[in-house]
Amino acid sequence: MHSIRILILSFLRLPVLGQIKPRLFEFGPKAGLLVNGLATLDTVTFKKKLSVGYQGGIFTRFNVGPFSLQPEVVYQVKGGSTTAPTQAKYSYKYISTPIIVGYTPIKGIYLEAGYEPSWALNKGYKKDGLTIYGPDVATDKSLIVGTRINMLDMFSLFSLNIRYTHGLQNVSTSKYLLTPLDFRNRSVQVSATYTFSEYYLWKKKFGVKKKN
Repeated sequence: MHSIRILILSFLRLPVLGQIKPRLFEFGPKAGLLVNGLATLDTVTFKKKLSVGYQGGIFTRFNVGPFSLQPEVVYQVKGGSTTAPTQAKYSYKYISTPIIVGYTPIKGIYLEAGYEPSWALNKGYKKDGLTIYGPDVATDKSLIVGTRINMLDMFSLFSLNIRYTHGLQNVSTSKYLLTPLDFRNRSVQVSATYTFSEYYLWKKKFGVKKKN
């Protein structure tokens, strides 16, 4: 019975903890995984495979009413693989600075869209023997759509981010036979952010009180 009472009280407390409103300015780290693929030119039929990349960096966020503006600086690995007519792995390493606009129709859930410029760290890279390639151009540009879910209770400091990134730029200058290749990045990103600035508000409201 004691355990049941604790469980009931915990559920009753959830709405109270969820009443912490986002502050005007927030910041913190983010990390996550990317499921990557390449969109290729239709005149060359490639058999393609998805690849898994990762990202890590920092974010800042400005909240005004139901809207948010979230600039980020992240390191991420995009790309993909082909198995025919050539077997190769494309590993594109970038420093990216996405700018995301969010709107919350329901408390704790944000619909997001934004623009992501990226700068290649391994432009022109090729690993002999293993056929691994970096991008041929120095920059990439992408559009982003997705959602952010702010967690409740003790996880109110965390947010889960799910995004689709659509590359706008051809990142290849190579040719297959005489046909120029057109490789464009596509990614589904799942990441988590931790809000340092929100921690102080949470601790002030719900932290352990010192006895007098």
